[in-house]
Amino acid sequence: MFKVRTIAGLPHNIYSNIRYYSNIKLYDEYKNITSDILNKLVVNQGVSITQHILDKLITIPSVKFDLPITDQTIPGLVGLIGTPKTRGLKAGVYIFTHKATGRKYVGSSNSLSRRLDQYFNFKHFNQDGSGQLIPFIKKEGFNMFSLEITVMPSEFSSGYYFLFLEQYYLLHKSFDLNTQRIVNFRVNQGNNVYLYDLNGRTLYYSSKSLNQIQGDLGIHPGTVKSCLKGNNYLNFFNITDTLIEGAIPANLSIAELASLISDKKALFLSNTSRTRFSKPIVLKEVETEKILKFSSIIDIVNHFKTMNITMDRNKITKIVNTDEVYKGYLFKK
Repeated sequence: MFKVRTIAGLPHNIYSNIRYYSNIKLYDEYKNITSDILNKLVVNQGVSITQHILDKLITIPSVKFDLPITDQTIPGLVGLIGTPKTRGLKAGVYIFTHKATGRKYVGSSNSLSRRLDQYFNFKHFNQDGSGQLIPFIKKEGFNMFSLEITVMPSEFSSGYYFLFLEQYYLLHKSFDLNTQRIVNFRVNQGNNVYLYDLNGRTLYYSSKSLNQIQGDLGIHPGTVKSCLKGNNYLNFFNITDTLIEGAIPANLSIAELASLISDKKALFLSNTSRTRFSKPIVLKEVETEKILKFSSIIDIVNHFKTMNITMDRNKITKIVNTDEVYKGYLFKK
């Protein structure tokens, strides 16, 4: 299993001196690209990988799509990587291949859906210094390319595994559309964040940055920062930057943990609504001045649902005891 290592004697700003554009040796055959080769290449970044783990990474199945993505292939793509708004975002590697020449480009992301969305919606296309791929796509068109995607399975869904797989491909000569041949592992960026139960006995999750916990679990960095100052999360979790010795890992997948958080959030919001609205909520129909009374927002939503009228619970929470009219009603308590 790969590990992050602290290398004694190296200056703290060593990462700013790493050369990511280099005339490094490239290989004709994948069998010659070993863990030793990778480790020597990224030694100054303080990461390493075993040959056993590398062998597992390179045998992860991939899925290939002809471009552009069509109405027929979009369900398969979404099923594989989700959408930019999906929680439990998928990390992995993607490869663009020019069909006529076989020229290739490899990239990686801890959020494949967001990264590929940037390509498909042309968000990368106006960037200066965008290398060779973007100008080539602009010239040839997406229909001249295929896209191969490798999604990290659950055992490799966190950490730097996808970056090692990208680095493995970058050392092969066929990826001649890449100008950057050494991956930046960014091990010095961000802070470790841990998600425990309130007592610190169960470790649900750990990440190396605020952006990662947002991408994986949908927890906003502002919320994390608030919890790091001492507030709990949803009256169920404790978020801290301190590793608690003896905590037992929950061993939940990202999807399972996201589901648990969703359940706790619904319970938290329900309890908050009941506390805030212990008094009846009075609705006054502006046109007829008819008065309706409800014990909770949920009761309001359910009542109007029977009339095929959709009421937004969050909207009601914001406008209670204001003069704002919503769906023809004033809301007071």
